[in-house]
Amino acid sequence: MSLKEIFKSALDESFVIKRLDKYLVSLSDKDGDRAIDVNAPSQAGTCLRSRFYTRKGYDFDDHIDARLRRIFGNGIFTHERLQGYLKEEGMLLCDELPMHNIKYNIQGHTDGLLDFGKEKAILEIKSINLRGFNDLKMVKPEHKKQGLVYLYCVEQRRLELHREYEDFEDFENHFYSRNKFYKSLYNHLKDGNKYKRREKIAYQVHLHSVLDEILMRTDKPITKVIFLYENKDTQDLKEFCVSSTEKDARNILETVLREYEALNNHCLKDNIPPREGKSKNDNVCRWCNYKLECWC
Repeated sequence: MSLKEIFKSALDESFVIKRLDKYLVSLSDKDGDRAIDVNAPSQAGTCLRSRFYTRKGYDFDDHIDARLRRIFGNGIFTHERLQGYLKEEGMLLCDELPMHNIKYNIQGHTDGLLDFGKEKAILEIKSINLRGFNDLKMVKPEHKKQGLVYLYCVEQRRLELHREYEDFEDFENHFYSRNKFYKSLYNHLKDGNKYKRREKIAYQVHLHSVLDEILMRTDKPITKVIFLYENKDTQDLKEFCVSSTEKDARNILETVLREYEALNNHCLKDNIPPREGKSKNDNVCRWCNYKLECWC
């Protein structure tokens, strides 16, 4: 037997990897719990047409190979590990906080809320490869847009609560009416392998209640989002602060909110937005999950 044949035979005799890869690939076929017909902060600034397809539930190429699934898993564990450290230190009040805004139909989750004593700040965690980490001099533009949307949502919610309730006792008296509304935000959730639908909804409602209580007790505006970037290869960290009071922040946020308004109108009228790319090979189109649908 040649050396090449021996090597091929060794690869074929996989006891773990083949089965593991098959399982990881199969996860793409399972329905996710992400809300569809909403404006997700993580998509701020991306192609309007692509976001329209997502919100309308168009079929798309969502195949994720085993290696990419493992990469996503590492990203999740990076978040959980850093959130755990920050909780142990006492800086992180709570993690995976739900954000929503009725006016612009925004819904999503931020990585947490930090407590700096006199002020609070949104936390966003990002993992990045060695080359990207070394080149990183400031927050990535797409992440800045996302962070400003979170700041908008949390501060608008804080103001709403303080306008709506005379004091904390009045706030507590309306506990059940708030929870009833929050339940309505999660009708898209499904039974999973680990948790039932009702358990998932109850947990999300609990998170909203936790955030509302914090915001009701917070008198000072929340204007900062802290970005922690971790190098995937070395676990080195870089930290950047984005504030809604920065000179360009208002213009960036207003642009994003106008896009949300436009997308809401497109979805309401079932009117597909124009393409942003000029060909299938444009950067905006090349890796898009809806490329076949868009250019058919």
